[in-house]
Amino acid sequence: MPTDEEFVDLEQLLEIEDGPRLIATHYTTADEAIEMVRAAQLLGLGVRLQNRLRADEPDEDGEDIAVEEWVLDLYESPPESADEE
Repeated sequence: MPTDEEFVDLEQLLEIEDGPRLIATHYTTADEAIEMVRAAQLLGLGVRLQNRLRADEPDEDGEDIAVEEWVLDLYESPPESADEE
């Protein structure tokens, strides 16, 4: 039989989520990412933007190709910045 210590209070679970809620993640090009950031700014939404290299199909010579991909996370509001001193 479980003890009280094994149960997690729902309010504690809700408090774990710190910061704005993630709305969507987009995988896009640099130009599209710039447009999305501008639109998010106008709407008062938050974003996290990063780029990375993704392996793509080998070319006709059989050489591996890396494609740059931009990842944009869209949040319901801009996250608050913690002062780093």
